[in-house]
Amino acid sequence: MIEIGKCGPGAKRKRPLEEKVLVLWENLSQKVEIARRQIAATSGMIFSFVEGAFVTALRNGEWILLDEVNLAPPETLQRIIGVLDGESGSLCLAENGVVVDRHPNFRMFACMNPATDFGKRDLPYMLRSRFTEYFVDDVLEDEDLALFVNQFLGDNRTERDLVDKIVRFYKVAKKESEERLQDGANQKPQYSLRSLYRALEYIRKARNFGFRRALYDGFCMFFRTLLDDRSAELMNQNIVSYLLGGDKQLPTPVPLDRLLDIKERPGSEQFLRDYVMTKSVEEHIRTLARAAFIKRYPVLLQGPTSSGKTSLVQYLAAKTGHEFVRINNHEHTDLQEYLGSYITDTTGRLVFHEGVLVKAVRNGHWIVLDELNLAPSDVLEALNRLLDDNRELFVPELCETVRAHPDFMLFATQNPPTFYGGRKMLSRAFRNRFVEIHVDEIPDHELTEILERKCQIPRSYAKKMIEVMKELQLRRQNSKVFAGKHGFITPRDLFRWANRFRKDGRSYEDLARDGYFLLAERLRNDNEKNIVQEVLEKHLRVRLKIDELYKQVLSLISESIHI
Repeated sequence: MIEIGKCGPGAKRKRPLEEKVLVLWENLSQKVEIARRQIAATSGMIFSFVEGAFVTALRNGEWILLDEVNLAPPETLQRIIGVLDGESGSLCLAENGVVVDRHPNFRMFACMNPATDFGKRDLPYMLRSRFTEYFVDDVLEDEDLALFVNQFLGDNRTERDLVDKIVRFYKVAKKESEERLQDGANQKPQYSLRSLYRALEYIRKARNFGFRRALYDGFCMFFRTLLDDRSAELMNQNIVSYLLGGDKQLPTPVPLDRLLDIKERPGSEQFLRDYVMTKSVEEHIRTLARAAFIKRYPVLLQGPTSSGKTSLVQYLAAKTGHEFVRINNHEHTDLQEYLGSYITDTTGRLVFHEGVLVKAVRNGHWIVLDELNLAPSDVLEALNRLLDDNRELFVPELCETVRAHPDFMLFATQNPPTFYGGRKMLSRAFRNRFVEIHVDEIPDHELTEILERKCQIPRSYAKKMIEVMKELQLRRQNSKVFAGKHGFITPRDLFRWANRFRKDGRSYEDLARDGYFLLAERLRNDNEKNIVQEVLEKHLRVRLKIDELYKQVLSLISESIHI
């Protein structure tokens, strides 16, 4: 082997290579050697075909269930038709050219929700005609429901009276959900045996807090928290009337430290100090704590923008010492953002880098899926297995089923699809897997308190800012019709406005100036800018001269540069 930069015997003498060039050749030589060793170690094969669960079951004679089969792409379903043909169906794997014959003991089952729900579609006729089909109706017979409830409450005479009350309440709730109840998005709520089962399981686990309290809290959590104010009041009357015998006197609510293990997470002290606890926020925290008490059920918080949905979870995670992570969904979200993907390491090998969701499931973190109804339906429905009570997550790239850590909790937030453009309806079956909590807008007096304490501005200024927000919401913005009343301003803008004023504001003129820069200058339409100016001048009782505003800003900038 000839060294780089040296001449062999008998070779024509050349000018020696420069030191810089020699270093580059040495680096290239080392990289080539590393690549040669990698290829030798892997016998030249980097990828290999790994059989999926269906092929393995087909080959070994196992029974397989295709859950939510009508969510699978039609081209995927077309490939398994051959397996259902005749006595000896087979499957040809185009990926490796192998034909897998059906084992005599192989059995295939499938289940699906009717195609009348959002996101569901009918199966191709060629596939559906090969199944023996059964329709499984909802359980509404008194005898069946009583048998179901008895599994949780026992069989003595006292409990039998309560069982009858629960059965009557459940049937009334089902009927009213179709006739006069609405959730926070003006949709019909979905009650099922899953709702009843979870309410009864909460009662059984929380019985030590007092049976009547556990009974009331359990049914409120799974039958009332998802409803709007009017419907929630009707449901509360039914719970008190049917389950509590009309007695509205209840024991004191269970303290937070008895529901959850309070253990503040290190590094969260500043966040907890700055968090403003108002009456409505405290009520939402209690509801969220009851949902987290079981440590098994996913939670969906639905409400208007800037109503504090994500911060509720963050506060509770900080109070209980759990790691808090989040995923922001959008219309192009794919499963890789949840589960992870293959990347190359420093040696050039492909390694699987786990996504945020997989890490959270393994390590027991609390995760928030923000803007849930912006993500594609096929991505969300792939999470069904994790949302069910068995709490498992299948990672196809690893061919591994990850069982959730006991401390793992999944939360999701979304704006109501009927009020906000771009948001889609989620299927009723998918939503029924969550504990739904309706988070309404922060009341004006509480918003004033939050602005005063969190942003450290005088109460009189906070009240004026809210007056401006209310009138702008009434006027609405014509060029952003799908943004509803939040076209001009949202509560989030209110906090930005307050923080700007806190830094360098001293008077109502400063407040109006900051409000104009924040709210008006992002608008393209001069008429809409004039509306913002008019509302600011009306409520803050100042006169805005737009040209002079910019001169003041330039003057302040030049002063700061000079200093």
